Amino acid sequence: MTTARDPVSRLREARAALASGAAMRAPGAGALAAALESDMPAAALAKKLESVINNAPELFAAKILFAMALDAEGKRDAALGALRATLAEGPPADYDCLCLAADALLDWDAPEEAAAAAGAALALAPHASHAYLRRGRALAAAGDVSGAVEDLRQATLLQPSFAEAHLALARELHSIGRHQGAAESFRRVLALDPHCDDARRGLDAALVAVIPPWHAAMLNDAARAEAYDRAIRRAVKPGMHVLDIGTGTGLLAMMAARAGAGRVTACESIFALADMAEKIIRNNGLNNSINVIRKSSDTLDSVDLSGRADLLVAEILDAGLLGEGMLRSFADARARLLKPGAAVIPQAATVHAAPVECKALYAERRVGTVAGFDLAPFNALAPRLYLQTDLRRYDWRALAAPAPVFSFDFRTAAPAPEETTIPIAATADGSAQLIAFWFTLALDEETTLSTAPDAPPTHWQQAVYALDAPIPVRTGQALRLHAQHDGNTVRLALDTAEG
Repeated sequence: MTTARDPVSRLREARAALASGAAMRAPGAGALAAALESDMPAAALAKKLESVINNAPELFAAKILFAMALDAEGKRDAALGALRATLAEGPPADYDCLCLAADALLDWDAPEEAAAAAGAALALAPHASHAYLRRGRALAAAGDVSGAVEDLRQATLLQPSFAEAHLALARELHSIGRHQGAAESFRRVLALDPHCDDARRGLDAALVAVIPPWHAAMLNDAARAEAYDRAIRRAVKPGMHVLDIGTGTGLLAMMAARAGAGRVTACESIFALADMAEKIIRNNGLNNSINVIRKSSDTLDSVDLSGRADLLVAEILDAGLLGEGMLRSFADARARLLKPGAAVIPQAATVHAAPVECKALYAERRVGTVAGFDLAPFNALAPRLYLQTDLRRYDWRALAAPAPVFSFDFRTAAPAPEETTIPIAATADGSAQLIAFWFTLALDEETTLSTAPDAPPTHWQQAVYALDAPIPVRTGQALRLHAQHDGNTVRLALDTAEG
């Protein structure tokens, strides 16, 4: 995406560009040069250029400037018509003129024609990075995302120091959700121009998209760190090869190296994090023991690892346990990356759930009558997702005893879907508005962590589903808790035994 310049500035830049370009060497260009000598108003310039064109109709530069002068007068439709008529005569064999035409057409909301003009410029100069930049921007405006990215990337390859091209590529990648690539491109811009505010703001936005804002809270979770450290110290034997999946800052990898591992392979698919992990590991003097690989674990191979690992450590868990792909990642690692019988940390987990009443929390997730108007249909737009929630912040109560819904042994568990229905009994009268769930995590046989609301707090907190409509319950009433997972997400629902 590019921002259109005002017509007068565009005209001034075009005049300057052509005054020293090849257009001034064309036959009959003397009159054009004379017209460009003084900084006359747009209307006067248009009249002067019209006279030049009448005397030398082959001067494409004069015709393009004439169209721009009309635009600077506020005559956009006439300007666009004049430029289209000029290009319809046949693209001029002048690179500068074609580039100016492409810029004008893009400013005038004609991106397909702008792309064609830039393409004609590329036919004259196939290795011109600026023409690739122009066509890339035009293709982006026309909705051709893949073509835009390809051209913008080509501009950066042809001229690696072209900060403007890197910035355009970064913006386009960010706009289509390719935030990691965008972050890398924004970093390249800042390496070339450390004072580029647009790149700094863009990098911040891209990093927010790829590095969750809860990352610092996770790292500062002392109970989590201490529990992992204890389990790793018990599991690591001298000389052992340890694999750390999703290393992030390299914390678990450093714990393993400090515990005596011979070598640690730490993989991280987010390049910004991988770069930071390397820096942190080096600063802590453990770079000789730890190898950071910029890949996700499912793309690692035996060459990356130089042999299967003896121990797997990872903390790829969300508030709902499975949301970061732990089941799939562990199953794949056992099959391809670990020695038979290799230990894994964490070792197992159990998910617990209970129906909950909490008016304040339900009001954050669902809407009813507001100012006398029924807004309940809006709830149909609410995603059927659990949200990470700290129940301690609310006045809430469980309406049934927490029930274990799924148990996983990460030494053997497959990411295959499961489904179950669990009969539970209400322990209090109330309105079941939500289903809260949490997990107990066994790092090894001795060390466990719990995210239950009555356990010591963790950064994971709890996961909460809002029911579509509250269910009135009474003490002793039979209820059914429906649970399923697809290997990545735990889903829960509630109804009464009566149906």
